[in-house]
Amino acid sequence: MIPTVLLYNLENDKGRQIKSLCLPLKIRARSVLPEDFSQPLEAVLGEAARRETEAPQPPFSQEMVVMAGLSSQQMHQFLQGFRRKKIPPVALKAVLTATNQKWDAFQLCRELSLEREAMERGENLHEGKAL
Repeated sequence: MIPTVLLYNLENDKGRQIKSLCLPLKIRARSVLPEDFSQPLEAVLGEAARRETEAPQPPFSQEMVVMAGLSSQQMHQFLQGFRRKKIPPVALKAVLTATNQKWDAFQLCRELSLEREAMERGENLHEGKAL
């Protein structure tokens, strides 16, 4: 898999900053359009067939980043680059896993939002469960 960062709701200056951060790290940065939010992450990445979708859901507005196929060094450099280049944080971040690659952006956004809320309350939402 080509190291890729999927960008959701980042068609703005922050998204451009993230894309310029990815270039020297040899990471492909790809903006995902709202009409693809209902596709499984693996399909958006070109690793699986796209699926027929029923009625489109209204898009969510939260910014979200999904990192796929990055080496540990690329991941470290990418995350450090946010601080070094003073890019404002993206609250919802995920690494592609065997579980979440089957999810669409709506499901991932819900899970990440629940997880973030639980962390803010000092709870562990997924006791021993890998996402």
